[in-house]
Amino acid sequence: MVTEQPTRKMIKEFRSAGWTALRTDGSHTVYGCSCGKHRFSLPDGHRTISPGVVRKARNIITECRESSR
Repeated sequence: MVTEQPTRKMIKEFRSAGWTALRTDGSHTVYGCSCGKHRFSLPDGHRTISPGVVRKARNIITECRESSR
């Protein structure tokens, strides 16, 4: 089961997976993967990220890793 995570931890997960911040719009930062096929808008205006967003973020990071193999 996925629990809410601190925003800083989620940002570290994206960076360690090779994703870069493309732009910031209000309280969201859009991250893009190194292959350029995947993007994710991370709501980083609060201290924690909700479980549903954490799940979606981890799924897209995994999907990017699998598609680049």
